[in-house]
Amino acid sequence: IGQVVSREELSEKVLGKRLTPFDRAIDMHVSNLRRKLPGREDGGYHWFKTLRGRGYLMVAKK
Repeated sequence: IGQVVSREELSEKVLGKRLTPFDRAIDMHVSNLRRKLPGREDGGYHWFKTLRGRGYLMVAKK
């Protein structure tokens, strides 16, 4: 929590493969997590913040 992780790093550590130019696998996994985790409309948390050009940040706050 609180550390920016690049799409490239996530792809290598989570999927075990290098990111290709048009690879959207990480984006789809984050999208699916956002849909499945309780969101703000359910009184839950903002789990992930997208930082354009940098990666993702797990924030987990209301």
